[in-house]
Amino acid sequence: MKQRNETFGRLLKAGIASIANCEGKTAAVVEEQLGAASGVSGDTIQRYKSGALPPDPRTIQMLATAAVQRGFMGREWLQRFLHAARYPQAEALLEQLCPAPQVRPRPPRVYANLPAPSYSQFVMRTQAFAEVVDGLRQRSAAVLIIGMGGNGKTSLAREIASACLQEEDAPAPRFDAAVWVSDKDQPGTTNLSIVLDTIARTLDYPGFAQFEHNEKQHEVEQLLRRQRVLLIVDNFETITDGALLTWLLRLPEPSKALITSRAYSRAFRNSTIVVELRGMTVEEVQSLITHRLRILRIDQHVASMEQLDPLIVATGGNPKAIEITLGLIKYERRPLPQIVDDLYAARGEIFTDLFERAWALLDEAARRVLMVATFFPTNASGAALSASADVQGFAFDRAIERLADMSLIDVQITDMSSPPRYALHPLVRAFAEFHLKERHEFEELARKRWANWFVELTAKVGYCWDDLSRLGMLDMDIESVIAAFNWAEEQQQFETLFQISQNVEYFFWVRGLWMERKIFLERHLNIAFLLERDSEKSFALARLIEIFIYQEDNESIKKLAPIVINFFNKKINDVDFCYAIHAISFYYTTIGKNLLARELIEQSFQDVILEKSATSLYKVYLSAFYYRMRNFKKAKKLFSKALDYSYEINYIRNVIFCQYHLANIEIMQGNDQSAELYLVAAHESAHQHDDQGELLSEILYAYARLYKLRSNIPHAKRAIGQTIDLFERLGMRHKLTDARRWLQDLEAGVKSYEAISE
Repeated sequence: MKQRNETFGRLLKAGIASIANCEGKTAAVVEEQLGAASGVSGDTIQRYKSGALPPDPRTIQMLATAAVQRGFMGREWLQRFLHAARYPQAEALLEQLCPAPQVRPRPPRVYANLPAPSYSQFVMRTQAFAEVVDGLRQRSAAVLIIGMGGNGKTSLAREIASACLQEEDAPAPRFDAAVWVSDKDQPGTTNLSIVLDTIARTLDYPGFAQFEHNEKQHEVEQLLRRQRVLLIVDNFETITDGALLTWLLRLPEPSKALITSRAYSRAFRNSTIVVELRGMTVEEVQSLITHRLRILRIDQHVASMEQLDPLIVATGGNPKAIEITLGLIKYERRPLPQIVDDLYAARGEIFTDLFERAWALLDEAARRVLMVATFFPTNASGAALSASADVQGFAFDRAIERLADMSLIDVQITDMSSPPRYALHPLVRAFAEFHLKERHEFEELARKRWANWFVELTAKVGYCWDDLSRLGMLDMDIESVIAAFNWAEEQQQFETLFQISQNVEYFFWVRGLWMERKIFLERHLNIAFLLERDSEKSFALARLIEIFIYQEDNESIKKLAPIVINFFNKKINDVDFCYAIHAISFYYTTIGKNLLARELIEQSFQDVILEKSATSLYKVYLSAFYYRMRNFKKAKKLFSKALDYSYEINYIRNVIFCQYHLANIEIMQGNDQSAELYLVAAHESAHQHDDQGELLSEILYAYARLYKLRSNIPHAKRAIGQTIDLFERLGMRHKLTDARRWLQDLEAGVKSYEAISE
């Protein structure tokens, strides 16, 4: 009798599917190749996939080698595969193909959103640094750094925040997280709600952003009580929300607020330690000047630092003024005493004088680059600046070099493998915006180029279901994408708005930015109705109701579903069609019309040819319908087919979706080993693609059930605890309630068992 092992068959099927995906071939072609390599037919390889064990260990070795080297399967898969195949000397082959990695502790995740430094070298402000650090050690809720513009308040706050996150030998008190909020990019727009949202997202609880204000404030305050969080609020002088100030002064312990401002308010007199940042000391200025002269490559022209003493006095030790003046010295080619005399004449208008002098030294290309830099809320890539300013090649490189030399633009370099990004100091931004307003025609054309740049950038990402790595293209630019969307709406550039909305919605979904996705889609839908654009209506409707389904917001589903029903049979694209059918069938089940739901989802796709991603969605949604109806036998069969197809076309999120559902079915049927195989594969994929959303939460929920099945209660509690945490972060309230009830039942069962044992 031939030996069989169902686990071996499933593992081999996964290995062959991985080879097919990586090499862009069909599974049948791969099977023929493997058969030829082992001296058997492709049909024989198919029998192995059904669970038949190869009689020859060399065949097993060949299959394992192919899966690892061609399909990039990992060590855990190989270990299970060799065990299921009963391969002799499995450990030796395991170490040969997948050597055990050196055990290195994974660094703990740092919860912080600190901006990249805008300075190439931080000049230590010894006294101010010590005063702020001492303030953070006191019981006061907030520490305020005040000083004139350009004095280095932001740089000091950023450096202290970084020091507070260090593990050992830190010069500042240790904090678990640092949350940065700045009002510099859009003055006057920061309020308490925005600060609460930023805290929630930085601490990895994005779901809180969807709550009503009072509930959101309560949940965020609980986070601030559970861990030491340093909240930095930069450029506070332009914030007008009184509620935010009141809240900051009552920040829950042990968390603290670090505030920077050009102005002092009497409201700070209670619960606040005030540190005034004046101009740099002589030693600090000399350190700054030495570094800056070297960057500008004019250090050889300075015989001694005493030559620059008049400059230090004239600028009052203001670092930004010093940097700009040194840039003028290089490009104006005038004697230092003459420049200093001009600065003395300017006195109170020192920055206006400096900026106007700097502006006069810029050619048209540099001026254009500086003005368009104001379009970007945080920072910009060189390519985006070049396209928006319509300055290319050598002219752009020269413009950037001069702007950087004159300290009119800050160069941010995060690491050597990434291109630099460019940002503006608030003083420079205000000056550049002033000149931009004087050139209406240029601004109009530049804004259109800027928005079009983000249309093209987001189009490169779009609905990237088969290549999730493309999502990384938007990580650094998402704030600017949102700004371009808002501008398009304000200027009634609706085609631009529609394109950005369509291109970025999948990014929002996968990255867990559900609130942003919802806001975009609601505005998209409103304009689509205004313009009577059916295709745009269906796009937004289908995806909005999909959000409500995941959040189990039945009231919103009931309101939206009748509108969706009017569109589902119109001429819309395949993916919209799948979303719509899924949404309507789900709606029917919520109102008890299960038969109508089944007829809809089964009959809507008869004789319909769909593109690949839509076909995968249909197969997954059909499987999920029968799972929801608790017809697990049919759901298992359909999920298995959907899994194979999704593997074949590399729809990774649907693969994971199928895997954790199949794991749940196996758990309900008592098949713990089969369930574990599905969960291991799903968990590896979710981590590989940095999925911290609903997929990971469902995988962890399934793990909790698996551990309970195995009577491993400590592991079950740990898994359900992580599940509850994720549901809470994502605002999935119904799932959260269900998981908490499951935990209560688990603990009640344990107590009952302990009582019986006693």
